[in-house]
Amino acid sequence: MAGGKETPRQRMIGLMYLVLMAMLALNVSNTVLDKFMFIERALNEANEIKIQENDRQLHAIEAAVKKKNNKITQEVLKEATALRTETVKVTDLIEDLKQEIIKKSGDYDESTGELKGKSDTQIPAEIMIGVEGAKVKGKAYDLEKKLNELAKHYDAVAMKFDTTKTWRKIGKLAKSAKEMPQYAKDKDNKNKDYAQIQFEDTPVAAALAVLTEVSSEVLQAETKVLQVLNDRVGGRVVFDKVVAVVKPTSKFVAAGLDYEATMFIAASSSAAKPRMKQNGADIKVEAGVGTIKFPAKAAKYDKNGRSTQTWKGEITYTTPFGDTTLLVEEEYVVVRPTISVNSATVNALYRNVANKLVVDVPALGESYSPRFSATNASVKGKGKTATIIPTQKAKSVVLTVNSGGNRIGTKTFKTRGVPKPTIKFPGVDMKKGISRKTSKLRVVPEPDAEFKAALPDEANYRVVDWEVTVAFGTKPIGKPMRVTGGNQSMDIGRLLRNAPKTEGVRIVVDVKKVVRKNSLGKTETVPGVGGITTIAVN
Repeated sequence: MAGGKETPRQRMIGLMYLVLMAMLALNVSNTVLDKFMFIERALNEANEIKIQENDRQLHAIEAAVKKKNNKITQEVLKEATALRTETVKVTDLIEDLKQEIIKKSGDYDESTGELKGKSDTQIPAEIMIGVEGAKVKGKAYDLEKKLNELAKHYDAVAMKFDTTKTWRKIGKLAKSAKEMPQYAKDKDNKNKDYAQIQFEDTPVAAALAVLTEVSSEVLQAETKVLQVLNDRVGGRVVFDKVVAVVKPTSKFVAAGLDYEATMFIAASSSAAKPRMKQNGADIKVEAGVGTIKFPAKAAKYDKNGRSTQTWKGEITYTTPFGDTTLLVEEEYVVVRPTISVNSATVNALYRNVANKLVVDVPALGESYSPRFSATNASVKGKGKTATIIPTQKAKSVVLTVNSGGNRIGTKTFKTRGVPKPTIKFPGVDMKKGISRKTSKLRVVPEPDAEFKAALPDEANYRVVDWEVTVAFGTKPIGKPMRVTGGNQSMDIGRLLRNAPKTEGVRIVVDVKKVVRKNSLGKTETVPGVGGITTIAVN
């Protein structure tokens, strides 16, 4: 009956479709387009099973009419036959649209089997929405009309024969953006019609998956109506064919991420109690459905970063003639995950400095739980952040990323020394010199701009030992004044007052020691910085 619990197959299809629709908003890569093609194929397989089920529903009604031929059963059979005919017309129309998109986008490559135009967004838009500026609308508008007319037909038939009065209306099979909760409050999309929200800026691979999912919704709705008709005449569906079906979430899975799939008997009876195994080991079975889950590992990747693997399954169920076992062998593709690094120092790490890198592996999603190690460096990890401190002599650092006990890969970085700061005297014009009336002289080590921008917590410098002497000609005048301990300012008023009132007088500043305090609180001497600077007195 309509509105009841969804089957595992229906929940799986719904989940895949939600993923598909979410991805439509992104700039999709070839890998994502391949996933669209896989979803389309998986939906096609599920639709074939649903068509067989609906045909059996119709045959069951026919069998019931033969046993009890009266006005009601004949009317039910007439409605069921008409319903099946109308459904086939719509699903055939959808298939024709898919074939048109495939043909106009270049068809399949005979050598590789790949869809040539799978990333093309123009062809689906022209066919389904229409050419911009043209008077004739695209074919999605005709499809929208037929889908909603069919939905009305379904509701009318179901409500007519539903003796339990529990039928929940299907309503519309094709909706505009404002009729869809996910778009109703989206200011960029809420005013789009059915054709635009489904096929605007949609690549061929995604458009095919969308159309196949539409067929799936049509067939599911038809199933619910046929069940109402079957109940009305007391028909019983007799399964004459049993097949093993495997539906993985995706055939493409990154190393370290769980491979997930459902395995079940298609068209099985609710009385069946199947027992299932994966690679010889028993798996948990609930309501006739077994869930497959294991870490995906690759023996060897090809040049495209993929590794094709297989697993084997068994489904055993009991018949009046004894146990029957169905064998399954399923192929999946392990995709080598890509390590993404985000940091201002990603091109080269500074030696003896805490370089913070955000290291992500997008393919692992929520399962990503990194552990880091490195050569020629110490490394600390917190979530996705790796803090790497290369040794003073390291020429390069190799960072290794592990997740969930699996080695994901490595990333190599060059290293460079910390650039030396420049000694500056704030308020002093180095060309004109210093006034005799100056009372204080300040000295400041100015960090390299790039280094400070990348690692501000590491660019902390101080002059801890410096002296100033007044000189005339080649000889110093008086005793030098010396400051130690980190004071960056010196009172030089007395020195200047005692200096000869003649041209050629200058002060000589000797910066003897500069230190840097790093982000870990440790202080180190910065060699090769400072020395003697001469400033004219005027």
